[in-house]
This record gives sequence, structure tokens and C-alpha cells, in this order.
Amino acid sequence: MIEEVVAQAGKGFFRGFGFVIAELVFWRLCYVIGWPVCKILTLGQYPKKVERERAIFRQEKAHTGFTCAATGLLILLILGIILSGNWPSSLPGITLS
Repeated sequence: MIEEVVAQAGKGFFRGFGFVIAELVFWRLCYVIGWPVCKILTLGQYPKKVERERAIFRQEKAHTGFTCAATGLLILLILGIILSGNWPSSLPGITLS
């Protein structure tokens, strides 16, 4: 009985921890990094503000975000590979001064 309670509490803790990490890292940090890159690459065309109904009789402006967040994640991964010194030798060399 007590083992089940502890197991369920552990599942809830790790599920909440994963949500916080995903929210903070992917949707906040990666979006902030990817948004200007998307704006520059598309000459300001993406992301556009879209109208999205959040509740009855209320509209809220929101950016479309997954592509921006994924672009930011890709930039962070490439930067991590470069800084760790594991950049593949078959790709053009990158030197950081």
C-alpha cells in the first residue's frame, strides 16, 4: 500500500520536473534564441501573430512557436558540439578564438 503511494508520488514528481524542464528550456530559452533567427532568415515574414481563441468572446494574440523553438534548439545543439570540441572533421572547420 505505502509502496504504491510512494511510486505514484515519484511518477508525479518526475512528470512535473520534466514539464518544468521542457517549459523553461524548450519553450522559453530555445524560442528566444530561435525567434530572431527565423525573423532574419524569412526577412520578417515568420512568425506572424495569429488570432487564437482562448476563451469564449476573447481573442489573444500569440506567435506560432514550434518552428522558432526548434530552430533555437538546433542552434544550441550545434553550439554545444562546437564548444565541446566534437565537431566532425568531415565538415568545414570552425575555430573559436
